[in-house]
Order: sequence, then C-alpha cells, then structure tokens
Amino acid sequence: MDERDEVLLRLCKGRRVLHVGCADHPLTVDRLRDGSILHAQLMKNAAEVLGVDVDHEGIELLRTHLGGQYLVQDFADGNGSAAVAQFKPDVILAGDVIEHVRDAASFLRGISALMRELGEGVDLILSTPNGLGAKTLLNTLKGVEMIHPDHVYVFTPASLARLVSDCGLAPHSWFFYHVNSGASVRARVLRAICHAAARLRPAFAAGQVLVCRATA
Repeated sequence: MDERDEVLLRLCKGRRVLHVGCADHPLTVDRLRDGSILHAQLMKNAAEVLGVDVDHEGIELLRTHLGGQYLVQDFADGNGSAAVAQFKPDVILAGDVIEHVRDAASFLRGISALMRELGEGVDLILSTPNGLGAKTLLNTLKGVEMIHPDHVYVFTPASLARLVSDCGLAPHSWFFYHVNSGASVRARVLRAICHAAARLRPAFAAGQVLVCRATA
C-alpha cells in the first residue's frame, strides 16, 4: 500500500487534470520550499493541469514559483466557470480538500454539475483521512481524539459514499493509503502497527481515495 501522493499521481498520470485545492494553506510556502507540494508533482506527471483554489495568495505563490494555469474558484458557491469547462479536464482531483469545506454537499454538487456539463468519461478523485484508520482507533483506546484543527469532517468509507451519492455522484473505485508519521521510535512502532492492520483489512489505512463519476 502506497502513500497518498503516489496513489493520486498514478491515477492522474498522462491525463488532463483540474486540480481543485491546488494550494496548501497555510503550508504552501513551506511545501514549495521543500518540494513536497502535490501540484508541482502533478505538473510533471499529468498531460496538462489547471489549478483551482479559493486562496488568492496561494494561487499567486504557485504562479510565481511554478508557472502554469490557475483560477480562483469556489465550487461550493454554485457558480460555474466557463474557463474550467473550456479546459476540458478528464479528471478532477480534490486531494484532502473535502474535510476542510464547511458546506461539503454544495461543494460536491458544484463539481457534479460541472462533470455533467463536460460529458461522460470525467472522473472525480477525492482523497481524505479515513475515520476508521488504525491510528485513530488506537488513539481512541487511549482516550485521545486527534484531528487537524482546520478539519470540519471525518469520513468513513460508508459516510463518504453516502455523501457523494446524495450529491449526484456514483462511487466507482476505492483505494487506501498510508501516511508517514515521522522517524521517531514511537512513530516507527505506530507505523508498523498501522501497516499490519491495513494488511489485515485495507479500510484500517490512514487515508482513503474514492473515484466517482457523475450520475445521469
């Protein structure tokens, strides 16, 4: 089982990618500096990429450091973009975005409307932390709930599938991924436990990727 970016890059390789949430607020500067920002890797891996984000400052940072094509766009507001439709993506990638969006249903409905406008053959790839992850369960046993301070949702595979289905999207395929938790002794032990749990059942992995298609 791979880490998140390896899974996403494999699914996007050689395709025309609309990258929703292409900046990484508040870590955009740091990840541009250390080369870990996903958008930079996509630009090398995909046939063509259009970056979209609600973060004006983040978009300008990407444009300055990486070049490329960008739009400031919020799919949750219900307003489409002619420029997005003209780009004609065959895949829409929202990597670890949905857990940050306060109105996740409006966000997904906006994307599903765009997919119907684009026609058949367009995939939506969503990645998000997995509420059933072994690390989460271990922390729960210790009486600790650890969640990113900017996250407003935690999805299990079933709850994510229900949400996308309610928003005009059909789940097509699932993938799971590991997260590198550091190099300390504790982190290595925890990683070994989580990897063993994921081998037993992939849905115990730290993160999930759901590929969706628009319903008729």
